[in-house]
Amino acid sequence: MSPRQRVRVGVLAGGASSEREISLATGIEIASHLPADRYEVTLIDPLALMAGNAALTDEQRAHARALAEHAGVIEELPERDRRELPEALQQRIISGSTDLVGANSALVPAGGQRRLDVCFVAIHGQWGEDGTIQGMLELLGIPYVGSGVLASALAMDKVMAKLVFAASGLEVPRGFVVAAGELPAANESVLIQASDVGYPVVVKPVRQGSSVGVVMVDESDDLRAAIEAGFALDERVMVEERLHGTELTVGVIGNGDAMRPLPVIEIATRADFFDYRAKYDPALTDEICPARISDELAAQVQAIAVAAHQALGCRDLSRTDMIVTDDGRIVVLEVNTIPGMTANSLLPKAARVAGIDFGELCSMLIEAALARSA
Repeated sequence: MSPRQRVRVGVLAGGASSEREISLATGIEIASHLPADRYEVTLIDPLALMAGNAALTDEQRAHARALAEHAGVIEELPERDRRELPEALQQRIISGSTDLVGANSALVPAGGQRRLDVCFVAIHGQWGEDGTIQGMLELLGIPYVGSGVLASALAMDKVMAKLVFAASGLEVPRGFVVAAGELPAANESVLIQASDVGYPVVVKPVRQGSSVGVVMVDESDDLRAAIEAGFALDERVMVEERLHGTELTVGVIGNGDAMRPLPVIEIATRADFFDYRAKYDPALTDEICPARISDELAAQVQAIAVAAHQALGCRDLSRTDMIVTDDGRIVVLEVNTIPGMTANSLLPKAARVAGIDFGELCSMLIEAALARSA
């Protein structure tokens, strides 16, 4: 790349997970904030590569074929997002989706077209945040923003992440896992284990994000239905204690000696819990930064976020969610290796409090990825 050429950036967004629309919002926002004098940006949808994936619905495969054949396909939001996402965000997703280019042509350009210098992965959930896209980029030799294959896969699998956190001395919620197919025979055992954990409990799919599929269960009569609903989204479902206290999240950016935690954010929702709708509707949730906690506690949770980031082997950025319980426990819930990256998302908000605006943050992350391939 000559000194005069702009950096060719492929922002990977969309994909086929239950978080597709949120991923599009993230990718559209990143693409629109990268300085045009430094970066030549293409918004790329890997869904175009997935028409043959048997795990997709017929509708998704048809969408994949349309993207592979031509760009500019207008996004049709699913009913859940039309019902639960703010109108302005819906319109931003629909209008921005027409700029999507299929990954089939963008990642391996033909006819002498210049290849991408770097990718910014903005795909949440399955086939994006779980190491699959990262593996493909490794094969293609394209540097990319964010964690590598192993760290991405570990973080996305909540069971494996909990094992790593516990082995690193971090506290995690008490609970157990139920696999699809074992529930009928193990129904009594599941009820006993849940009783040992203590109601209320939280039921969640192992490999989903944005609180998709999360159900609060107050009594044993409702447990089986919640677990079966989780199996519609994943082959494994977690049953965990429901924790009460102050919900906090801490972003970590940088690598090596330049790694640093961002200011702590406190999440105070008026919903029953921080569910899909509450995450994206500012009328339902206050995201307070810096959090209303002591400096001593802030330093503790920042250190825990760095420890969780390092335990999984994350790089460039992550966001660790945790709860400080009413009885003083600091419990790690999960690490997001591709946290929401709209200008109003949690990690960019914390970066802004630290004096880093959104465009600068995105540029920092791209430069870190490029430095690895220098």
